[in-house]
This record gives sequence, C-alpha cells and structure tokens, in this order.
Amino acid sequence: MTFDPTDPVQILVIDDSMVVRELIAQYLEDGGYLLETAANGEAAWAAICQSPPDLIISDWSMPGLSGIELCRRVKSDPSLQHIYFLMLTAREDTSDRILGLDTGADEFISKPINAEELRARIRAALRVRQLTRSLMAANQRLKDQNNLLASMSLLDEETGVLNQRALTSALPGLLHQVGERPPAAVDENYVLYYRYLSFWLLAVDRWSELEQQYGSEVLRQVVTVVARRLQSRGLPGSLVYRSAVNQFACVTLGLSPQRAYEFGHTLRQGISDHPVSLSSELSIPVTVSLGGVVVTKEHDLDPEQLLHQVQEVLSKAQTLGTNQLLLLGYEPGM
Repeated sequence: MTFDPTDPVQILVIDDSMVVRELIAQYLEDGGYLLETAANGEAAWAAICQSPPDLIISDWSMPGLSGIELCRRVKSDPSLQHIYFLMLTAREDTSDRILGLDTGADEFISKPINAEELRARIRAALRVRQLTRSLMAANQRLKDQNNLLASMSLLDEETGVLNQRALTSALPGLLHQVGERPPAAVDENYVLYYRYLSFWLLAVDRWSELEQQYGSEVLRQVVTVVARRLQSRGLPGSLVYRSAVNQFACVTLGLSPQRAYEFGHTLRQGISDHPVSLSSELSIPVTVSLGGVVVTKEHDLDPEQLLHQVQEVLSKAQTLGTNQLLLLGYEPGM
C-alpha cells in the first residue's frame, strides 16, 4: 500500500440525527475534506468496508449498531484499525470515557459540538494520521525487504505500539541526546539535547494467575487495552514500546526526576483506576508495577546497561507487591 500526502482527507460522519450530520458538514465545508455521511452504524460499516476513510466522526448512542460497537469492529480489524476514530458524546462520566478508550476510540468531542474545537481535534487527528501513514509506509518497506515479517517489523502486531526491536534501535540515538548541546553545532547535524531521559519499564501484575484464570486469548486483549491506555496518557514526545509479553517501556526526553515520578504515577493510575472491560459480561481488574531510571549526562550508560538497570529496578518493585512504583534514587518528597 502506498500513501500520497497530497490525497484529500476522507471523513465519514455518522449520526442518526440529520441536523447533526448537516451541522458537522457545515463546520467542515471549507477544510477541503471529502465528506461522506451515514445515518446509522450498519450503513456506516458497509461504507467503511467498501472505502475505508481516513477519519471517522461517530455518535456514541445510535439505534442498532451503536458508535461504541462500530468502533470495536473497526479497531478489531487489522486492515482498518489505523483509522482515527473520533467519538461524539454527551456522556461526561469518566467510566464511559475509559470504556471508549478501551474500545479503541482515539478522541472525544462533547455535545453540543463546538465548531472551533471540532476543527482543532481534526487537525490534531490529521497529524496523527500522517505519522501513522509514515510508520505504515516504513513498516511496509521493511516487510517488502524481508519475508520474515514479524522479525523485521517495528510495530508489535498485537497492540500496534512499537516493539522491542524498535526500542533497541532507538535507544542509542535517545541516549546521545542526553547532555548539553555543543557550542558549535552544525545546522545539518543539528540535534536537540536534553538534561534528562526518563525510562519506565512496567509489567502487568499477576500475569501467570491471570493467564490461568482467563486464558491467553483474553490476556492478548487485555494487553492491547493496556497499550491503548499507556498511549492515551503519554506526554508529547513519549514513546511506548512493548518489550515483553507482559511488559511495556515508556521513554521520554526532558523529564526531571520529580516530573518523571509524577508521570510514572499517572501511567500506573491509568491502568489501575478502572477495570479492563472486554464485554458487558467480562471486566478484569488489572494493575501494573513500574521500575524507572532517569538518565543524565553524569550517567555513562550504554543501551544494554540501561536496559539491565531498569529491569533490576522493576524486579525490585515487584518484590514489594502489586501496583508498585519505584524510581531509582528518588523518593517522593525529595
């Protein structure tokens, strides 16, 4: 599959209210988008299968196939899961938003719709779309160069986040950015330098128990939800990697130890505060434990040493119990 950045953006608008569909079309008429509309979820699904759009704007509550179920269908299909899904909703309850995120919704717009907010959300979505297309194109080139697709891919096929191979490839360059910028930088070799690099390694707690209780197929779905939650709570510039079957790494440049600890707390809460809801009948409480390291220019660590060190911190956190958070050399209140 090839992508042309000059192609017009295709947007599918789904709402059972003609007034809402026409209002959104009016808000977006000057954006140069190719707009299609559907009055219900089933009609939308048929349109998506026939000609997948770049972005979907769908009402949550509709007769028949609801927006949340349509989102579940789209995000469960490997050929469609890259489509950016923007959910319209009047629901303000946090648990509803968590359910939407777990199902795969990328963003929410509250009703009544504000025109400027809608346009801003779409602009943000298109930035994500461009990045996704670039990653897909890079991934496709790798697949074309080697028949060993899984080993050559930079993306984890189950969760869609970057994988261990991508982490191993990226770490040398990320570590190179830690320190002070040289006084005589050459423009073509310009590199942004940061005082800190925070590296969190987190593991789903009680993995063996969960596998025995629910089975490997359910756990694959749980891991996908965990990945989505981590991405939704990431900071600008944060990169999430799946580093093992039940482990993820989150790497962020520029966070001081205090801010890194606060960020780790946010990641942990994002998993533990709400059970993973896979269906109306199955909701699984999930927690993670985190081990972290903040690298500065005083640390003389190569990528292998850093990976070993952060794994040791995570192991120590796990000995303290479940839902633990441990940052090397840092205590809250320091």
